[in-house]
Amino acid sequence: MDEKRQKQRWKTTDYYDRRGTSNSKKFDIIDLNINRSIGFLVDINANGMRLQSDAILEKGVIFKLRIDLPEEIQGSDQLVVDARSLWCQKNVEEEYYHTGFEFLSKFPHHDEIINLLFKDAKVPQNVK
Repeated sequence: MDEKRQKQRWKTTDYYDRRGTSNSKKFDIIDLNINRSIGFLVDINANGMRLQSDAILEKGVIFKLRIDLPEEIQGSDQLVVDARSLWCQKNVEEEYYHTGFEFLSKFPHHDEIINLLFKDAKVPQNVK
């Protein structure tokens, strides 16, 4: 798979490492069309995210998603986005899937909330 990301991305492990806590409260991802969790956030940047799920998610589908945040930021404990699934790969050692999403529309102040959430975390990964 070609790396097409142009922005820095934050891993959820950076959040937990900064807090010195376990990842018991995951960044849950809710599909608002069916009002059910479809997985949890692995990493995120201004343009998209990657989630981990137990089931394969079809490529090219547009989802309305809610990202539940582990803490309240600027009066919100969630982000709502419209996102298109770009790829889905099974982890060969485990029984789960990773799916990459491109954001089509975002919650107001989305980028600012993400930056505040990961403030003081390790320097984000630079991606090509």
